[in-house]
Amino acid sequence: MMKSAFIFVCVFLALFVATFSVYYFNLDMKLVRVIYDKLQVHYDNLEKDRKL
Repeated sequence: MMKSAFIFVCVFLALFVATFSVYYFNLDMKLVRVIYDKLQVHYDNLEKDRKL
């Protein structure tokens, strides 16, 4: 019983540290910026309709 509780606490702390690191270093928005830049390059290369 004690071993499973210890494993649960360790997993909980590891997940907490991981989510806190993402929050503290703003890693989610940094990842979104990388994805946005790659999508922007793709979008700029598409041929567009010039209807006005």
